[in-house]
Formats: sequence, C-alpha cells, structure tokens
Amino acid sequence: MNDFITNVGHTYFQNSSDLSALQNIKSSSKNEKEQLKKVASEFESIFISKMLTEMDKTVDKTGSLFQESKYLDNFKSLIYNEIGREIASNPNTSIGVAKQLYSQIEKTLPNK
Repeated sequence: MNDFITNVGHTYFQNSSDLSALQNIKSSSKNEKEQLKKVASEFESIFISKMLTEMDKTVDKTGSLFQESKYLDNFKSLIYNEIGREIASNPNTSIGVAKQLYSQIEKTLPNK
C-alpha cells in the first residue's frame, strides 16, 4: 500500500502541476494572444524543469550527504518545477524558448 501511495504521489507531482497551470491559463484569459504568451512561458518552465530533472540523473551520488529515496525525488520535482517557473518568468534568465514559440505561433492567430 505504501508503494502505491508513493507511486501515485510521484505521478501527481510530475503531471498535475503542469496540467493545472495550463487549465488556469485557459480559464483566466479571454484574449488568445494573452493565453498564447502565458502558455509559451509555461511551456518554457516545463521544459526547463524537465531539463533540470534529466541533468540531476547524471550527478554521481555515491558518498552523498543525502540518501536517495522516492520522497527526495518528489521534493526535487517540486523544487525543479519552481526553479523552471522562476527562470522562465524572468526576462533576464529566460532561455528564450517562450519568446520564440510565441512569435512563431502568433502569426497563425486570427487578427482581432
């Protein structure tokens, strides 16, 4: 039972925050360009958090201060999501994916 709860929790932390953020954008904005800008920024934050997660897998953890556990992985997931949002939302630290994505897709929106 404990493994089941841990697995469900891990899945929840990986996907729920991403999905709920996109649902909030859809319900909060009526203007398509504003929605697109927010979605592009959210895409960049998800991309960055996934990149950080993959980078963490390459770190040698032998002799580490903290033992690896599913609980630590869940905590790291939350931290990486927040770091991704912070990096993507700041124009000084953004990697530019959101801006490029917005400029490409904005051309396909109907003019209003």
